[in-house]
Amino acid sequence: NGAAAAMVQKVLELPKNITQILVKDCRMEFPKACRNFYKNPTSSLALIGVTGTNGKTTTVFLTDSILKSAGLKTSLITTVGAFIGYDLLAFDRTTPESLDLNEFFYRSVQEGIKAATMEVSSHSIDLHRVDYLVYDYFIFTNLTQDHLDYHTNIENYFEVKKRLFLKENRKKYGGRGAVINIDDMYGTALAKATDLKLLTYAIKDKSARLVASDINNSINGTSMHLNYQRQSGGNFKFKISSKLCGFFNVYNILASAGTGLIMDLNVKDIQDGIKKMAGIPGRFEKITMQNTRNVIVDYAHTPDGLKNVLKTAKSLLEPGGKLISVFGCGGDRDKIKRKIMGGIAALLADFTIITSDNPRTEEPEMIMDMIEEGFLKAGTQKYMKMADRKDAIFYALDTAGEKDIVIIAGKGHEDYQEFADFRIHFSDQEVVRQWDR
Repeated sequence: NGAAAAMVQKVLELPKNITQILVKDCRMEFPKACRNFYKNPTSSLALIGVTGTNGKTTTVFLTDSILKSAGLKTSLITTVGAFIGYDLLAFDRTTPESLDLNEFFYRSVQEGIKAATMEVSSHSIDLHRVDYLVYDYFIFTNLTQDHLDYHTNIENYFEVKKRLFLKENRKKYGGRGAVINIDDMYGTALAKATDLKLLTYAIKDKSARLVASDINNSINGTSMHLNYQRQSGGNFKFKISSKLCGFFNVYNILASAGTGLIMDLNVKDIQDGIKKMAGIPGRFEKITMQNTRNVIVDYAHTPDGLKNVLKTAKSLLEPGGKLISVFGCGGDRDKIKRKIMGGIAALLADFTIITSDNPRTEEPEMIMDMIEEGFLKAGTQKYMKMADRKDAIFYALDTAGEKDIVIIAGKGHEDYQEFADFRIHFSDQEVVRQWDR
């Protein structure tokens, strides 16, 4: 392919004009080579890494909006997409490989970017994709069951996330400050373990330095007061208004506001940045309808994510309204969560259509049967199974009334269905609009 050199773990039979760089572990050494090739680009901008199970994407967009309000030119990397300024780039995973990351940040620096915010997945930490990036701040949102097909158990999952925050790894990841949710038990443990300058946030734990109070939530948005305890002493309170709705988004707002505060940004810029952020594709996204239906599309694909979305939607119901959920679980992924998510939907939704969601190499019916176990354990018959996701969405919309809310969960921003060896185009939002014509 024209390569002048190859990094190898054992000497290979290659043409003599190709230099072989022999290393013990290519995965561990490759990030160093990428950093050096692109002239250590992250040392030239403020880099913020957001990690946790739920809320990463929204927190990245909120933080980016705050940075823009503060007059900084920004870039960001999320599951939804990557942006340098306002230019969209496509990556095929939450956190790209080292080469792509360093090229992205090199381009960012060349275009005058001063601050960047990115999602940091547990896979990217464990597979060394984010090694030797120079982070300034880390945000920890929460830790709940996900990716256990990879990590085996939640403690292993936590230990991977924890690496970013430990003093022993400062050379590998950089780091000046940490913004941590201490309403989460793993966040509490992390706050005790880190050596970084610390700003904790919470709703319930009043010992946190940033606490939300007077929370008002509606289908049109959320308002609250944030009570901030300065590290140097003294408290002050300021109001936040957001177009985002849902109790879970209060935590995302706290995380981004906390980042602005730890960076010593102006409070007005924090307020303006949060207020300007209108929403993200597939994140509690309310679909505008010609017909009188209340439809929300959300990426919720974990037990905690589904619970938060359903509880929020339930709190927004008009008197006499019902909550209808449509969801499935991905194939070749954590099987333990399927029954759990079924149980959550059985408890919180008035009716559920269990359907398919990226079955990959598994039979959709088998996945749906595993989800159904949660309904059977709950002793409810408030559900049906329908493998065709489009049919499931149409059925939900056909049966919903004007006061009902339909939650379509699991895919969010995704525009495909993934099978064993092929993908087809599929968008929950497009299907809803097809029904609405």
